[in-house]
Amino acid sequence: MLLPEQMSKILVIGTRDRLPGTIDLLYSLENIHVVDFSEEEGFTLGAPLATASDASHKLLKLRSLGKDLELDEHGHHERMSVKQVEDTLDKTLSDIESEIAMVVESKNAKQTRLIEAETYLKSLEAFKGIPLDLEMYRGYKNLEVFTGQVKTDPEPGVREVLGDDFEMFRDSGDNNFIALFVPKAKAEEVEKALIKAGFTDVPAPAGTGMPAEIVSKLEQEISSLSKESEDVSAKLKELQEKHATSILASDEYLSIEVEKAELPLRMGATDHSFVLEAWVPTNEYGGITKSFSDKFGDDIYIELLETKERKEKHHTKAEGSVEAGVMTAEAIAVPMSEETPVKLKHRKVADQFSFYTKLINNPRYNEIDPTIALTLFFPVFFGLMIGDVGYGLIFTILGWLGLTRAKSKDWRGLSTILFYGGIVSVFLGFFLFGDMFGIEFTAIHHGVSELSSVTYTWAGLLGIDIPHVLFSIGDFPVQLGYFSKLEDVKMLLYISVWIGFLHLMVGLILGLYNVSLRHGIKAAIFEKFSWILILAGGALMLLVMVDVLILGGELNVMDPLFLGSLALLIPGLALALIAEGGKAIIELPELLSNVISYTRITAIGMSKSGMALAFNYIAIGLIAPEGGVFLAVALLIFVVGHLMIFILGLISAGLQSIRLQYVELFTKFFEGGGLEFNPLKIERKHTMEE
Repeated sequence: MLLPEQMSKILVIGTRDRLPGTIDLLYSLENIHVVDFSEEEGFTLGAPLATASDASHKLLKLRSLGKDLELDEHGHHERMSVKQVEDTLDKTLSDIESEIAMVVESKNAKQTRLIEAETYLKSLEAFKGIPLDLEMYRGYKNLEVFTGQVKTDPEPGVREVLGDDFEMFRDSGDNNFIALFVPKAKAEEVEKALIKAGFTDVPAPAGTGMPAEIVSKLEQEISSLSKESEDVSAKLKELQEKHATSILASDEYLSIEVEKAELPLRMGATDHSFVLEAWVPTNEYGGITKSFSDKFGDDIYIELLETKERKEKHHTKAEGSVEAGVMTAEAIAVPMSEETPVKLKHRKVADQFSFYTKLINNPRYNEIDPTIALTLFFPVFFGLMIGDVGYGLIFTILGWLGLTRAKSKDWRGLSTILFYGGIVSVFLGFFLFGDMFGIEFTAIHHGVSELSSVTYTWAGLLGIDIPHVLFSIGDFPVQLGYFSKLEDVKMLLYISVWIGFLHLMVGLILGLYNVSLRHGIKAAIFEKFSWILILAGGALMLLVMVDVLILGGELNVMDPLFLGSLALLIPGLALALIAEGGKAIIELPELLSNVISYTRITAIGMSKSGMALAFNYIAIGLIAPEGGVFLAVALLIFVVGHLMIFILGLISAGLQSIRLQYVELFTKFFEGGGLEFNPLKIERKHTMEE
């Protein structure tokens, strides 16, 4: 479950007459990852089956018809049996083609004429207010005609050039549009005068007749064409509904046939035989050989070429030095064959979180799948940052709705963290922080805090007695909250740092396993165990520093914690220096920053709680006591304020929680880049096999 499934490479050889049956069996097994054939001596690249051409031609025609009908598969759930599709395919194509051909042709003709009419109408709009035939705007030897829009009255400028030797027409409704007739000899000077008036040329459209009359006729024609186009579209809609199921089913059937028929392009071939290489899960190899034997007897030859090992092989001196542990394995890591596909197997919950792993990359064949760690830590960190029963309940409900109704991967990914993070938020909000919407159920610190004057409890607001201690397990009291986010900041920061140590230690241990798997235990000790020692030594040193710097104790060099810290730090650093050289010194501050990074868990919880405190005080402490209509105002402020906190909490807790997984945890053990297992498989949405 932690590692991808072990894979084996197989060789399948058979005669050409067995190829169609072999392809059907390969698809039905759903566990064959084909390796594209590279030409070898004696073999050439295979050719598609004879059925490929006919199926491709029909598929092309069918998709053209579907495009004419503007067919969208979304919302169509009806299915047809494969046999029914096979029996009716040719008739379906013929019937649909004959039914829609005339309708589509009519629709295209009307749309073409509609576009022409609308374009011509648009060109005439500016001229319809001027009582001149369109023929009057062209065909003069001695006259130049200017038509267009002006920003200011051009007549004074034109008169200055021509005196009274011109004729100007203005749009009766829009005085900014003019038609100016001037002597051609003076056209250049007139044009300069028009430019000063902000003239923009609008060419006169072609045609004959009065523009206003033409516009009126065009408007009637456009109205008629629009109505006819709507009728044709309605007819196409009827045809679409009538044939949608058969078109989608036939499309799917033909797509499958084409895919199968073209599979030989990924195989090697001779005149009489074919050869195929493929990866299969090792534990399914026996079942695969049995399936071939049951169907073909001895006619198909299957050979197990190799069972892929996890350990990488090193052939160069540099790689050998890695084995000796004198350099980091990652620095010159020899990648596993990229052709080894990665098949992961998750249970339901982990499978929902695999969305976040794939956002980064697919795990490699020889490394631990990080999805399990992400499934464990992501919702816990989210819940620690939110830590509130009220917000947690809303997150849980929204997440549940998303997981039960959302279809897209993105929404389901978001719903996953809302649901599981919300559950953890409710749990921690109830038992660890004891609050809901920033209001504690009962005072955790019993009124001794400086914030007591501005904080409220549900017990006080509701006037009921809520016990702080719910029950005891032995001598341990199970309470409604142990820590206040605003009053126990030091302790929460301290806990955050220890969470960081634990989280990073898990990452390094996983990294230790990964490196030992790929390069052997010696390389793992130098590369990862060294940092495990350093991190463990740092954790012990933290205890010493807390005692000295915070609790006021004196540094005792004979303290077992201090000595133990040095006993871990010194050999760990020595191993790291041997493995990585001076780079190890540079990475020490990085490890420290990794640990400190976890204080954001407390910081986000504090910021959210601080905002809740402010809104609660304004609504409950300042406005609500005024009574009357102010109660409604107080309720509005309470709701809007917490809605804002809810949204900010979702964004900040979601981003920071996943950041701690990607940046702090994954970098300790995860490389990624694996090839996803992609078996031959038929997925049917619109057809079914009987």
